[in-house]
Amino acid sequence: MLRGNKGLTIALCATMSLLALDATAARFYKSLDENGKVIFSDRPPSAAAEQIDVKVFTPDVTAPAVPSAKKTGEQATKGADAKEDEAAAQADLKALQSKRDENCKKAQDRLQKLQTVSRLYSEDDKGNRTYVSDEARLKQITAARASAKEWCK
Repeated sequence: MLRGNKGLTIALCATMSLLALDATAARFYKSLDENGKVIFSDRPPSAAAEQIDVKVFTPDVTAPAVPSAKKTGEQATKGADAKEDEAAAQADLKALQSKRDENCKKAQDRLQKLQTVSRLYSEDDKGNRTYVSDEARLKQITAARASAKEWCK
């Protein structure tokens, strides 16, 4: 007796699963309302509604590569290229750091000069001196501090 109920339960579950698959199919309806606006719905609002089958995008995803004990020739070449790229990136990083250090030193020297010199001046082509006002000197010191702070991070 139990066996008959179990078979009926399985048959009922199978039938419900098949019905659920049909109910979740991507069917939509497109129609126009009285104002001419397009309406999309999962149920047909009128007999004039057009059925639209929606295609669901499923991207092709490849499985991650399984690391193996031996590398093929192409994989070994890729590994060597990656090492070369990393070495080039390290060299670029060192060059940038060297340039940053050089600019930091220049900015600190400029700030030191502005803070220690009692009177700033500039010379034109003829050798005439033009002295810098105190306000202009304070602006230059502020700019030099900002520059030193930026380069000496």
